Amino acid sequence: MQAPLPVSAIISLTFGLHIILVNLDMALATFIPLMEWWSLKRKDDFLMDRAKVLMRYYASTYAVAGVFGTGFTVALLSFYPQFIGLAGHLTWVPFGLAILIIALRFLTIVLYWYLWDKISSNIHLLVGAVMALTGYLIPFGFRAVFAFLNVPSGLHLEPKPYLDVVEALANPTFLPLFLKSVFGALAAGSLVLVSAYSIRYLSAGELREKYLDLVRLYAKYGGISLLLMVIFGLWYSISLLVTPYKFNNIFGFLVGASPQHDFSWLFILKMVLVAVQFVAVYYVLKGKELTDVIGWAKVAGPAALATVFTGEMLNMHSQLPYFVAQPEVVHSLPELFKQALLTTTANTLADVPELYMITAVFLVPLLAATGAMFYLFLKD
Repeated sequence: MQAPLPVSAIISLTFGLHIILVNLDMALATFIPLMEWWSLKRKDDFLMDRAKVLMRYYASTYAVAGVFGTGFTVALLSFYPQFIGLAGHLTWVPFGLAILIIALRFLTIVLYWYLWDKISSNIHLLVGAVMALTGYLIPFGFRAVFAFLNVPSGLHLEPKPYLDVVEALANPTFLPLFLKSVFGALAAGSLVLVSAYSIRYLSAGELREKYLDLVRLYAKYGGISLLLMVIFGLWYSISLLVTPYKFNNIFGFLVGASPQHDFSWLFILKMVLVAVQFVAVYYVLKGKELTDVIGWAKVAGPAALATVFTGEMLNMHSQLPYFVAQPEVVHSLPELFKQALLTTTANTLADVPELYMITAVFLVPLLAATGAMFYLFLKD
């Protein structure tokens, strides 16, 4: 038995969109200071203008990512208050680290944006470097929580439930998951810029060659990051052997398993999307016909974002109906803990049609605004 379908849909949508935007957030926060540094080194006003335009969209992306992140958290708290209470108690250290860094990140974004051209370029670039660094520290904390949900390393029940942070960070699924996430974000962000600049190229007039240079530059970055993501993704897949339930659900018949829930079709879809990205990068870098270059460049970004969404859904749903992907561990816990770690025990007070209607009413304009933001991002 799985979670109620409306509950699963709301949580999946809000979490999936949040993760897509967080991936763009991490990549843009890295590329913007690099583009500023590059423009200063080359004394290229075009690159400086691009960096400033990207900063506007980065700030918007960060804000909307926070909205969907809050929506995801509220949904979890509404439908699974026991799980939130237990997870918050056990993993307060990585959660606390992530929240602290979120506050620091907001401060660096404000300083970087409003102090542009008002302080020395070296200090401004230093602020940008801190802004970029915080983008990697936030998922460091959250991926530690996700790794704990794969394998509850460091969990001790006596004398009372607590988490040994050192043991938790030694979780075999943590480091590959974190590194896969980092390079996946860089790949997705790079290829979204490839698509954005290829569309801008078509109406850029005398600046077309400069945009084409950016398309090829970010295609190279995207290709390298994508390759590293695949390598760390393979490591992560192997690490999941410690939780056969989740491993078998992900790979299903591909490894000759008979899983409880076969998501191998979703894994195959993700691999197809990854292959599309590699083909797009190849044609952008090696294509002889400009129409092929621009055509494949337009495909790269959407394929990258779809890969991010597909990967997160695969990682999330392959362990349901357990919040912790080791059923034997869940069933060995006291009944109160066991009920908190099952997605089938949704809060009956929240699992009502009226709530779903209200949620849909608010989600529709939010999704429309997010779509408009991406449209403007691709056009400017």
